[in-house]
Amino acid sequence: MPADSPKSDPMLEMILTVILILASAAGRCGEATPSPGSDAAAAAPALDQDTLAMVKAFLRLPTDQIPAAHIPKFLAVDPAALPEMLRQRFLAKRLELFTLKQLADGKKKGSVRMPEADCAVPRDAQSKSAGLLGMAGYEEIKELEEDYVMEQTRCTEHDLMCEFTLQILAPPGDKKEGQGRRLFLHQDDPLFAMVTLYRRHGRASTHFFGLGGVSCAPRLK
Repeated sequence: MPADSPKSDPMLEMILTVILILASAAGRCGEATPSPGSDAAAAAPALDQDTLAMVKAFLRLPTDQIPAAHIPKFLAVDPAALPEMLRQRFLAKRLELFTLKQLADGKKKGSVRMPEADCAVPRDAQSKSAGLLGMAGYEEIKELEEDYVMEQTRCTEHDLMCEFTLQILAPPGDKKEGQGRRLFLHQDDPLFAMVTLYRRHGRASTHFFGLGGVSCAPRLK
């Protein structure tokens, strides 16, 4: 279980943010990934050996040891062109990198977030696969834990998806447990410290904001 206050490397986050923004601006990272059995996947050109070797090296390295200068080339790889045995690990690493970008961007906004009611959820940091989310550093949380986070931060569920890393693997609807929804939050998300406190102390956890917690500003009516 992660510590109450997740550790991070500010320099790494800054580098990842700059590199990922440049890669996204170049249009190399936002395309939808074709399914492995689709015609697009079948038509994907084979990777050259240097690129394939680079991907294998990236997948072996811990994220904090990845050479930042090569991240755009890694993100530009078409997953469909990879050997099937590498594809899931590649998608998980890519998801992790985009999540780090989302978290780094969030830190620049400070402790009080002001999302619009219709704020956009970061597309590149999303996944519909529980397996990929787990490989990328996400952990499943319970509905009651999400309720507690929303209560303490004054953020809506949509806010948590825009400003933080909440992911929902089912259409929003009935929030009762057992109705098919699965909720995930990245372990480096500042909100995960709140989840950890809730797991230890329940609703008696009232000192989260003494740890430098975050919240959403009330919207004007």
